[in-house]
Amino acid sequence: MTTKLQRFFSKVQSGTEQFLSQTAPFDHPLLTLIRTSLQEQKETLDQLLPELSEEKEAELPTVKEFISIVYHNHEIALPLFEAWKRANDWMNLPSKATAEKLEPLFPEMKKALEEAAMELEHIYGKEDIKFVVPSFYIPTIR
Repeated sequence: MTTKLQRFFSKVQSGTEQFLSQTAPFDHPLLTLIRTSLQEQKETLDQLLPELSEEKEAELPTVKEFISIVYHNHEIALPLFEAWKRANDWMNLPSKATAEKLEPLFPEMKKALEEAAMELEHIYGKEDIKFVVPSFYIPTIR
């Protein structure tokens, strides 16, 4: 059985893996930056998810670095993806169809990260996560 946090972060991991696999054949400087950020995010999620198992309650000091890395990598990759998508349009790159196909991934990952942020706030408290989760992932209306 998985925890809510595992489900939310698993959605992010799935989107990350999908993006990495579908963009592998293409080469563009912006895509290289996105892929580097998302590769680190994937590696971090591979370490984080086992820590969030139901058998043991994850202590915040144990997982906070992993969580912070995931949020910050998404924060970096999102505007780079938008720039790469525009570059595909402007330059009519061979990866244009792939960029359009992958466009929904980033809002889906952001939604999962927002849901995870609310769950983290519920579990650990607002004060304890304020330096772990960037504030714009925490909805102002609760």
